[in-house]
Amino acid sequence: MEFRKLFKKAIEGTKKIVDRVSKEIKWRNKVGEAKRELLSRFTLQQLRRIAASKGISLVYKDPITGARKRLVTKPDIVRRLAARLRFKEIVNLAKKYGIAYFDVVQELERFRQELFEEERVERSEKEILEDIYRAEEQEDEGLRDEYSEIIKLIEEFRPVGVSREDDLKYQLYQWLSARLGMDAVRLEHPFEHGKVDILVRDSIAIELKIASNRQQLKNLVGEVATDKEYFGSVIAVIFDVGKNVGLEFFVNQLKALGAITIVIPIQIRKRGRKREIIIKQGGRRIIIK
Repeated sequence: MEFRKLFKKAIEGTKKIVDRVSKEIKWRNKVGEAKRELLSRFTLQQLRRIAASKGISLVYKDPITGARKRLVTKPDIVRRLAARLRFKEIVNLAKKYGIAYFDVVQELERFRQELFEEERVERSEKEILEDIYRAEEQEDEGLRDEYSEIIKLIEEFRPVGVSREDDLKYQLYQWLSARLGMDAVRLEHPFEHGKVDILVRDSIAIELKIASNRQQLKNLVGEVATDKEYFGSVIAVIFDVGKNVGLEFFVNQLKALGAITIVIPIQIRKRGRKREIIIKQGGRRIIIK
């Protein structure tokens, strides 16, 4: 009987944690929407001026062709600035340029009170903004810790009995879901200009490739470059099968794009219609048929 009580309490505790994390994700997404809404109220000329003053480049370099393209449409520039500016910076810019912003702040306050089931209390603009700024700072610290945890989990990942990239993708998805929670991880998440292999907490994009040829790695670089325009963090996972594909060159390209790059050495051998995967783990080799 005592065990059942303890088990029930543990389950209830887990549900509370999952519920809190889910609410925090919704809050994070809402703040992102608010940032884009505020920036969309600026003129195109003002947005360009802001980008220049903040040292944010509006030039996009195609990682495959090397061609340089300038972001010219307002939605593209709004997304770039929203990804690189904090909410506090955007509010200060709105004050500077005489852009209406308090209705967006009030909407955030109403959303927060409903989401976290708080009592409706009328508060001043200063109090509301201080809470939003403080939450954003705490979230940044939490994301850094979580980011480190996810990197560690991927580095510890060891696939079992796989022969295709889709198998690796699904196994990594299961590995992360089991440790971070099903609600925190999405497989093949679609967005405006593509599809992310794995998305964690709605903000960390994970792309993976088997380094079987150079084209695969070129595709990975292109995918990461696109993801950087939409997601806060990007992790590139390369499964090294020992082929001469100029791996170091592509790893450096990925790092230049600001992506964390993790290389997991594996070896795939064909034997007739069968395949073996040999995973190198320290001085050992684990053979899976």
